[in-house]
Amino acid sequence: MPYLRALAFVLAMTGAFVVFVPIQWLARRRRWELRHNIQTGFCRVMCAIIGIDVRERGRLAGTSPRFVVANHVSWTDIIALASRYPLVFLAKSEVSSWPVLGFLARLQGTVFVERGNRRAIPIVNAALAERLRQGDDIVVFAEGTSSDGAGVLKFNASHFAMLSDLAATNAAAPTLAPAAILYTERKSAPGGRLDVGWYGDMTFLPHLWSLMKRGGAKCHILWGEAVDPGSGDRKALAAATEARVRELLATDVAGRESESNIAPARDPAAR
Repeated sequence: MPYLRALAFVLAMTGAFVVFVPIQWLARRRRWELRHNIQTGFCRVMCAIIGIDVRERGRLAGTSPRFVVANHVSWTDIIALASRYPLVFLAKSEVSSWPVLGFLARLQGTVFVERGNRRAIPIVNAALAERLRQGDDIVVFAEGTSSDGAGVLKFNASHFAMLSDLAATNAAAPTLAPAAILYTERKSAPGGRLDVGWYGDMTFLPHLWSLMKRGGAKCHILWGEAVDPGSGDRKALAAATEARVRELLATDVAGRESESNIAPARDPAAR
C-alpha cells in the first residue's frame, strides 16, 4: 500500500505541474474563481494519497475576509485546511526554497516572512493587510513553528498588529477566527494523539514516507467562535486567541476520552 501511495503522489505532482500549474497561474492573475477550486481539489487529492482523513468540528467563523489563527503541528496542516477552504497562508521564507512544495506555495500566493527579522514584520503585515482588503482569507500559525502537537506554544503577537493597522485606515475589520488542529490514529482510543510533525533534524522524504506507510491519520480541525478584533492591542488579541485555541483542544480531547469510557449497550438477547 505505501508503494501505491508513493506512486500516486508522484503521478499527482507530475499532473499538477503539467496541467494545473499553467491554469492556476493564469487563474490567479485574472482572479478567476477557478483558482479556489484548483487549490481545494488538489489538496483533497494530496490528503487522500498521504492517508490523512480530515474531520471538522464547528464551522469557520464569520465571512470573508478572515484572519484565521491556528496552532501548528505539521506541514500537513496546510493541505488539510486548504482541502476545505480556499486560504492564503503565511509561511517562513525557507518554505519558498523547498523543492516542489516551495514552488506550489508560491503559486498559491503564500506570503513569506523571514523568521527572526523583526524589521521585516511591518512589510509582511502590510502584505497581509492588502490580501485581506482583496477579500482573501489568511491563515497564520501564531506559534511561529511546528511542534509535536502535545500542547500549544505561546502565540506570537507580531502579526496581530496588522489588525490595528487596518482599523487606522478605516478598512473593515476582518473576522478573527481561531482554529485548533490535532491528529489521531484512525483506530486509536478517542483520547489519543498522533505525532505527524516534521521538525528538528528530520529530512522531508523519510518523513513523507513514514506518513504514507502509516496511512491512517485523522486530522481534526476544531473551529472556535470569533474573537473581537477590537477588544485589545496585539498582545491582548494574541493571548485571547491562544486561550480560545487551548480551550478548543482541551474540550475536544476531554469529549473523546469521555466517549471512550461509555460502556457499550448490552444486547438484551445476550446471556
